[in-house]
Amino acid sequence: MRALFFGWLIAGWSALAIANNDQQLQANPTEIRLEIVNGCELNGQRDSANLGTLDFGGVYNLDFAITAETTLGNGSLSLKCTPGTNARIFLNKGTHGTDIDNRVMLNVPSGQTLRYQLYTTPARNIVWDDVVGVSVAFINDDEQLIPIFGTIPVQALPVSGLYTDVVTVTVQY
Repeated sequence: MRALFFGWLIAGWSALAIANNDQQLQANPTEIRLEIVNGCELNGQRDSANLGTLDFGGVYNLDFAITAETTLGNGSLSLKCTPGTNARIFLNKGTHGTDIDNRVMLNVPSGQTLRYQLYTTPARNIVWDDVVGVSVAFINDDEQLIPIFGTIPVQALPVSGLYTDVVTVTVQY
């Protein structure tokens, strides 16, 4: 009888302890938030990016126009923006050009220049400038590859050597 009474007493205390631990406190709701803002990444970078080189190769004469276009990692622009963003991409005149219509590459040792032009289309009929640029609309967050099309027109052949220029790309969104 004593064991039965003791067992019943322990069971009673356990029930009392559980009942006392069934208390709940409620707090005011916690606000959870995240703001999605317009933003873009150029070649996977948010601040500045290395786009590579638009390489026309090596030639020994300029009796005909030389064309080249960029590919990913070799001068192409890869742009990814927040859905709903409308971005515009501008190319400046380059380091050595006098304006958009007079882009030139420079051979540093000789000081001679070589004319070239950058275009928005494969037909090379719209010069890529720093006023109108190229518009890109993002309906989703897919990355878009935007090639640059270049031409070196027929011109008098300057001295042999490496001719280069640096063009600044600006993305406005």
